[in-house]
Amino acid sequence: MGVIPVPFGHGSPRTSDGCRLCAEMRLPGAGLGSALPELRHTVPLAFAALAGLLLIAIDRGPAGWLGGGAAAGIAACAIYVWSARRSLLRSAHEAHARELQELAEDADSRVELVVKQFEWAVGDVAKLRHELERAEATVRTLTERGREREHRSEQLVRQISRLRERLAEIAMAASLTQSGRESPSRPLFEAIYFTWGIHLDGPRARLELQTAANSGSPTRVRVMDRDGQIVAVSGMAVVSLDGNLEFQLEPPLDLIADLDEGREIDYAIEALVDDEWKPVRLKDTGRRTRSVVDVEGRLSRVPAAPDAPGLTDATHGQRSALN
Repeated sequence: MGVIPVPFGHGSPRTSDGCRLCAEMRLPGAGLGSALPELRHTVPLAFAALAGLLLIAIDRGPAGWLGGGAAAGIAACAIYVWSARRSLLRSAHEAHARELQELAEDADSRVELVVKQFEWAVGDVAKLRHELERAEATVRTLTERGREREHRSEQLVRQISRLRERLAEIAMAASLTQSGRESPSRPLFEAIYFTWGIHLDGPRARLELQTAANSGSPTRVRVMDRDGQIVAVSGMAVVSLDGNLEFQLEPPLDLIADLDEGREIDYAIEALVDDEWKPVRLKDTGRRTRSVVDVEGRLSRVPAAPDAPGLTDATHGQRSALN
């Protein structure tokens, strides 16, 4: 900062105007050192003026007039120099006081600006601290909500797993109950006709079955292998947009591959109607879809590519392992 310090120590007396140079000039004996050169210049002039006055007193002739003129000139010069010196000192003091006033005002303005900047900085720090506290509170709230959602998701997964196990047990019990009454070959008029499509959801493949809704509509669909073991059971039917009943299940991948390629399947597909499992006849709709996620995180269904080499390779590998 451009502030001029004014020292007040030993040997620097305090004055009303705060100027150390002016205070030293007012001290007794402070001008003795500066008066010696002036005396060397003024003493010869004083002797010349005194000699002129003596000439006037001694001689009334031309020499007296010459001495009187010299004395008068010297006196006039002395008066002029004294007046000019007073005027110069006055103007110097005024300029000095004006500069001191400007320096004081500039220092005050600088100090005021520094104080304002400090106040602004304190306000900014308080605002940032408040925002930091609010952000920390938001982080804590979001963390707690995330933990609660994770806990609920785990509970839902466990409940779904129990329901699937229970459903498989019920289907197995019903299959064993009806196995003694079912004949090896059923007539075609007892079969339930379904249309089918395939939906790919990442590495998973779902078989979507649809049938007409009527009084004898099925409530479950199951898939059995050649040994009579249940390998997949659907959930409850949902009503599609066109009014049909739709079932979804995840059968083995080789079954989906056989259906997709139009080959004969090695599995038995049955539908539960009035506590009786009836055979299912399938008709391909040609519907192949897959799940995609857009840039905004929304899940949608789009038509799948006509060729799916990844699914075919996976099904061939699984079929060879089963065989």
